[in-house]
Amino acid sequence: MRITSSSEGRGFGSALSVPSGSIVTRSASYPARRVAGNGLDQLSLALQQRLTDAEIELAIDIRAARPDADDLLVVDGPLRGRTHLARTVGYIKTHHASYLPPEQAAVVGELRPGQRTPAFTMGTSWRRNSWYLQLPGTLGAPWSGVVRIECSADLRSAEVTQLADLTARVLPPLASAPHKDPRAPQNLVPIGGLERELRRRLGDQQLLYRALRAAATM
Repeated sequence: MRITSSSEGRGFGSALSVPSGSIVTRSASYPARRVAGNGLDQLSLALQQRLTDAEIELAIDIRAARPDADDLLVVDGPLRGRTHLARTVGYIKTHHASYLPPEQAAVVGELRPGQRTPAFTMGTSWRRNSWYLQLPGTLGAPWSGVVRIECSADLRSAEVTQLADLTARVLPPLASAPHKDPRAPQNLVPIGGLERELRRRLGDQQLLYRALRAAATM
């Protein structure tokens, strides 16, 4: 099983022209990324789009490198742009919308650790198959420790069931513990480890901030 995430490097967004094309500090360089509009919302959307594009490219490269592998590729987040990849699922940790009628949604709250719901087809802005999975290590409110997983809508029913059963076997043992991760259990151990490594590679936050402030005064 592989869980992917990505960082596309440093940079800054601006709706204005930047004479040098980048901000150069003693610690790092920040190339300019032009965005449409000059509001904070546009900057945030542009950042998220660049991150999404990088993650899509990474997942495609991983599958292209091992086309005949029998592993499971778990994408941290929705599967948009990657539904054509074989043996690939999207892993959604938070729930911003309800995709099931109340009668079916009640089943989710009754799941025990390691159990999943039947798969269902979602037809919002794009189609995919999905199911809910209950991770271990949670007590209390319904839906606590529940994640939603999705796969391509083009798969046959038997293939969807096979993928859903596989996630119910391999993902619960990877659930994080509350004393180690405040986003437990949804933030799987490999995801948390990757996030820590990416933060380490970015460098010391305070050092970079001071370098940016110094560059801004020049």
